[in-house]
Amino acid sequence: MELIEKLVGAKRIKEQEDEVEYVLIGAGLPRTGTSSTLTALEQLLPGKCHHMQRALKGEGDAVFWPKAGRGEVLEEDWKHFIKCEGLSASVDFPMSLYWKDLMEMYPNAKVLLTVRDPNKWYLSVKNSIRKVGAFIDSWGSLPLRLAFKLTGKQAGPALYTVNAPTYLGPKYPHGMYGAIDAGEETAVRFFNDWKAQVIREVPADRLLVFEVKQGWAPLCKFLGVTQPEGPFPNTNDTKEVQQKIGMLKKICFALWIIGTSAIGVSAYFLRNSVKLPTVTFT
Repeated sequence: MELIEKLVGAKRIKEQEDEVEYVLIGAGLPRTGTSSTLTALEQLLPGKCHHMQRALKGEGDAVFWPKAGRGEVLEEDWKHFIKCEGLSASVDFPMSLYWKDLMEMYPNAKVLLTVRDPNKWYLSVKNSIRKVGAFIDSWGSLPLRLAFKLTGKQAGPALYTVNAPTYLGPKYPHGMYGAIDAGEETAVRFFNDWKAQVIREVPADRLLVFEVKQGWAPLCKFLGVTQPEGPFPNTNDTKEVQQKIGMLKKICFALWIIGTSAIGVSAYFLRNSVKLPTVTFT
């Protein structure tokens, strides 16, 4: 399972024991440089940063997100989860789906809206994480899903968020993936509507609209921290995700071969080990 988690992008979790303050709410959509921003924020802030990659393997995530998806979590549940996870920040889904609620729960936290060119964003989602979702839902991934089931793990307890309704309302009933599946025009409109809503509803003194190509300077200034040496992180681009998808398919194909071979061998030995009764007619 650890190999699978690495292939789909789960990052090593930062070691952090002391209690920290949750100071930064990510309000950006997936595939807006959130993986690179996660890496950067964990260099700048004392606690961890939550991201969909972390939701794949976190023990607390496995319990929290199914309840959140059913609408069964209260403010105290959110605060308990964030405290127990040791979060200083969050970016990407699942948490950015709830950016407005988190703003109300944490009135002193700042808000980070990661953005990029909306047409490039559409192509990035379509050619990376949307393909992962389509493969996981297909027959080809059945061995993978069985492996998760046999180990008692969920294959992505927070993945419901990519199809979930958003603060944009009934205009996009199937959320981000629904907009992507509807085509580039709808997807670009969804992106722009999302961006405009965040900018409209977050006070200017709490908000940074950020592109990763801007580097360290605006992010460090916004957070009031010292800028580190070295380039801004660059992780999990479309090519890297596509390579992971290819490896995931190869693993599932190998599991299919092993599984069908095992069934065939078992059937052969069972057939030859069971003595069938002889019927005679007189």
